[in-house]
Amino acid sequence: MVRALGSGGSGSVWLAQDKELGRFVAVKVLADELMQDVAAVTALQRECDRLKALEHPNIIQVDGVHRSARHTWIAMEYVSGGDLTSWRGRGATEVLRVTLPIAEALAHAHRAGVVHRDVKPANVLLTSDGVPKLTDFGIALALNELPAARAGRGSLFTMSPQQLDGAAAAASDDVYGFGALLYELLSGYPPLYPNATPESIRNERPRSLTEAASVPAPLAQLIDRCLEKSPADRPPGMDTIVRELTAAMAGIPAVNIIQTPAAVSRPAVAPPSIRPPVAQGEPLRSEWKRPAVTARSDDELRRQGFRRGLGVAVAILAVIGIGFVFFALPRWFPEAPKAKPAQTAKEVEAPKTEPRKETDFAALARAKQEAEEQRTAIEGRFEKLRARAVDLWGGAEFKQASDELAAGDRDFAAREYVTARDHFKAIAPLIDVLEKRATEVLAHQLAAGNKAIAEGRSADAKTAFELALKLDAGNAVATRGLKRSATLDEVLALVATGERLEKEGNITAAAETFRKALALDADTARASDGLARVDARVSSDAFASSMARGFDALTARRYGEARSAFDAAARVRPGSPEVAQALRQIEQEERTRSISAKLEVASAFESKERWAEALKEYRDVVQLDSTVAAASEGVSRTAPRAQLNEELDLYLTQPERLFSAPVRSAARQTLGQAKQVAPAGPVLQKQIATLSDWLARADVPVQVALRSDNLTQITIHRIGALGSFEQRSVELPPGNYTVVGTRPGYRDVRREIHVVPGTALQPVVVRCEEKI
Repeated sequence: MVRALGSGGSGSVWLAQDKELGRFVAVKVLADELMQDVAAVTALQRECDRLKALEHPNIIQVDGVHRSARHTWIAMEYVSGGDLTSWRGRGATEVLRVTLPIAEALAHAHRAGVVHRDVKPANVLLTSDGVPKLTDFGIALALNELPAARAGRGSLFTMSPQQLDGAAAAASDDVYGFGALLYELLSGYPPLYPNATPESIRNERPRSLTEAASVPAPLAQLIDRCLEKSPADRPPGMDTIVRELTAAMAGIPAVNIIQTPAAVSRPAVAPPSIRPPVAQGEPLRSEWKRPAVTARSDDELRRQGFRRGLGVAVAILAVIGIGFVFFALPRWFPEAPKAKPAQTAKEVEAPKTEPRKETDFAALARAKQEAEEQRTAIEGRFEKLRARAVDLWGGAEFKQASDELAAGDRDFAAREYVTARDHFKAIAPLIDVLEKRATEVLAHQLAAGNKAIAEGRSADAKTAFELALKLDAGNAVATRGLKRSATLDEVLALVATGERLEKEGNITAAAETFRKALALDADTARASDGLARVDARVSSDAFASSMARGFDALTARRYGEARSAFDAAARVRPGSPEVAQALRQIEQEERTRSISAKLEVASAFESKERWAEALKEYRDVVQLDSTVAAASEGVSRTAPRAQLNEELDLYLTQPERLFSAPVRSAARQTLGQAKQVAPAGPVLQKQIATLSDWLARADVPVQVALRSDNLTQITIHRIGALGSFEQRSVELPPGNYTVVGTRPGYRDVRREIHVVPGTALQPVVVRCEEKI
């Protein structure tokens, strides 16, 4: 942080040094009480996102939203020239010059779907070189977006009636705000100042600026339309305003950049604290003030006393001298007789002199300032034209502009500021013509240079491209053309040699010569064409030989050998359609062969009732070619059999699952589906028989012998409590069971038993014998 720049309701703005970027930035820090306000942080992030999306030279640029343990802030471009509030009361030319880029920035934002909603002088900043930047998108909304209930509505003096009433955001809101901005800058006060109220904004019209002499009528009428109460009566968008402002600016003569208060015409609105001077054109008067008294040393006092004494002595001598001249001399030297005049005073009439006209120093100062501004405005443009060799192509306009500049400089040196200003003012239209012609001359020189290269005139090409580079120093076409013109003669000689060698049948030497020419200038069409011709002749035999070998191998179904031959032909002639067609033929035959093989394998698996493997092969064929009917039918036929086979194998490989009643029920359903398949192959018949046997055995109870000590209470989970006994037999369906024995004062005993059909179990002993 360097210093505070300002503050508002949502936080403060600081000047800060960005050590990573090595420059100053403006930092908008969220107020402490809003740090935990999700809506405020979201609004700050939304403002940053909108600014990042609006890349425009007249819209402030942002770095991003940052957060720390104590602060949330948004870092943005630092603009050091202040805002437009200090421009109130400027002339129309100055106001248009600084607001036209803002109108273009608003038009750009509207095209991106964003409405600013707070256009006012305080939200337009100026860089050190006077470039305006639109800032503060804190209350901006997307087009047709409704503002939140607690969202800011904008400035009372610049918001439209619709924005005041909370209507959806529209481009017409910014049109109204921009009209209010122009009104405030030209008149010195915002519309309806100082008594603006919501009711007056909805119903009252501000005083029109058409009565102000300093505001051109078209501009005043545009402002009136912008401030209409109904959006339908305003200009349709900022693009229309840009066009009308440009036209208005072209029709306004150059005026002072800084005008005196007397030169500014304002509407008859009397501000409470500002009073313009009464006198018009009154020259500036200086005001004497006593210097501050400071302590003096003794030496200074002595020197001051000596100077005062010397001054008194000189004054006394002057008085004595005057007395001597007027009193002593007349007595000593009597007056000589006067000669009689030849004519009387009546006969000789005194020459008439016109009354001396007082100089209007204020007007002279304004003329000087205007002349300086005109001179400054054209100086840079004129120097740029000189750097672009305007003396070679400027013609009469350049001569006239040079003469006007010289005449203006002479008049300015002679303090003839009005005529100097007029001379400087006459130069701007001439510069406009020359700048427009520069583009045409550049295009003409580029075309002339390219034509000269095509016709083999290296000197003419060099001259044209050198002038083109003076017009546009970074022009890539001119740079390339100048390089080509330097080697043009050598390239043409090589091309001629290559063509002669080609006619003589020396193909290898001709190709080498054409390559040398292309190394000097890759854009030489004759060299490229020649090299293509000789390369075609060299590669023709190799290509034909490779293609013949490939087709022989393809006929013999040696697909690998055929592919290698066709690849060799493609290297000789890349992109050849014959090679591509041959390779497609190989792929088609290989695919057909692969499909046939897979269908045979699938059929073999199907006959062996290996349904999952048969299904995989059929699906592979469908992926290769979905139009093969046999593959589609095979998938439909084998898919349900593969599913049934998988379910049967699951029961048969894990028969213990059948000891659960729900599993036995599902197994019986699967068995019923299997019995419906006809004809049933050997594998399926065996699966049906085995599963039927397991299901039958799973329903037969098994005798289980239990032994105890007649003191332990026996319980079988899922069966019930058996009490205490020494020996007992129970019948249990096949499955897994837990037998628990309990006895007061002794640790419980648990036994897990697994009842399997057809298997005799050893007696299960359950006694609680370990005391607690």
